[in-house]
Amino acid sequence: MSDLKKYNIFIFITSFAKLLVEIFIPLILYNMSFTIKEIILFLILKYSFCLLFIPVGYFIGKKYSVSTLMILSSIIFSITYIYLSQINRNLTSLIILSILYSSYLMFYWLGRHAYGLSIIEDKKTTDNVSLYNIFTILGGLFSPFIGSYIIEKTSTLTLSTIVLVLMIISIIPLTKIKKIKLNPNTQIKHIIKSFPKTNYIFNTLDQLRYILYTVLPLWIYINIKSKYSYIGILNIITGLGSIIYIYLLSKKMDKNKKDYLSLSLLIMGIIYFLKITITSNLAYLIITLFEGITKSSLDTITLRNTYVYQKNYCITSYIIFTEIINNIARTLFLIIFYIFNVPLKTMLLICILGIFLNVFVKYDDGKYGYSLVK
Repeated sequence: MSDLKKYNIFIFITSFAKLLVEIFIPLILYNMSFTIKEIILFLILKYSFCLLFIPVGYFIGKKYSVSTLMILSSIIFSITYIYLSQINRNLTSLIILSILYSSYLMFYWLGRHAYGLSIIEDKKTTDNVSLYNIFTILGGLFSPFIGSYIIEKTSTLTLSTIVLVLMIISIIPLTKIKKIKLNPNTQIKHIIKSFPKTNYIFNTLDQLRYILYTVLPLWIYINIKSKYSYIGILNIITGLGSIIYIYLLSKKMDKNKKDYLSLSLLIMGIIYFLKITITSNLAYLIITLFEGITKSSLDTITLRNTYVYQKNYCITSYIIFTEIINNIARTLFLIIFYIFNVPLKTMLLICILGIFLNVFVKYDDGKYGYSLVK
C-alpha cells in the first residue's frame, strides 16, 4: 500500500472521529447557558493559544517525530471533550477548554500538513488534494448525525470515549509511513519578506470564511431548528454534493490548468447570503445541497494553491508561517467582533463580504503554479 493511501486512511478515520462532536462545540456551550459573546471569547482564546502552541508543536515534531505529534493530538483531542462534558459556566473553564482545544488543533494540523506535503506529487497536486478532501468528507459525512444521536441519547462523555478509541486507531496507518521530523531550513523572516502581498490579502480575508464555517451551525441552531440531528442532516447533504463536485472539478482543473477560484468564491458568497436570509426548512435543505457543490471545491482550490506555493520553501518553515498568519487573522477579526459586540447575523454578513472581496484578489501560486506545471 502506498504512503498516499495510508495517509488517506488516516484522514478518513480522524475526520470521522473529529466531526462526531467538533461541529457541536459552540452549540454545546450555548446549551450550557454561555452567551454568544462568551462563545466568541472562547474562539478568540482558542486561536490565540494556537499561536502559542505552534512552537511547542514544532519542538515536539523536531525532537521526536510527526507521528509523536499526531499521537499527542489524539489523546488531547479526547481529553478536550471529556472536559467539555464537565465544564462550568465561568471564564476559567473557557480558558482551560481553549488551551486543550488549541493544543490539539496545532499538533494535529502541523502533523497532517507535514505528512501531506511530504508525499504530494507536483503534477497531480489538485488531484491529490482532492483525494484528501474527499476522504475528509467521506469520514465526516455521517459522523455529525451519529454524534448528535449519541449526545441526545447518552452523553458527551460517552462520545468522548468513542472518539479516543478512534483517534488511537487512526495512528496505525501513520506508523507504516516513513518517519519524518519537522526540520526547517528556511528562515521564517525570509518567507515573510518574499511571500506575495496579494497572497497576504487573500489569506487574511479567507479567514473570515473559516470563522463563518465555525459560527454558522450556531446561527442555524438558534434560528432554523434547535436540534443537533438537524445539523447532522445538513452535513450529510453538503457532503454528498461536495464529493461529486470535487472529483469532477479536480480532473478538469489539472487538465485545463485553471483553478476557477474567483468563480467558486462568487457562487459561495451568494449561497451563504441566501442561507442567512431564508428561514424555510425545505428551502434551507435545497440551498445546502448547492452549498455542497461549491464549499469543498473551494476548500480544494485554496488548499491546492497553499500546497503548491510551499514548493518555494521548505515544508516545516512554510507550515509554521501559514499557521501563524492564519491564526493571527482569525484572532484579530474575532476581537473586533467581540469589542464592538457585533450581532451574530451581522458577523456572518461581514464574513460573506470577505468572501465577495476575495473574488477580486488574485492568488499568486508561484513558479510551480498551473501556468508552468506541464
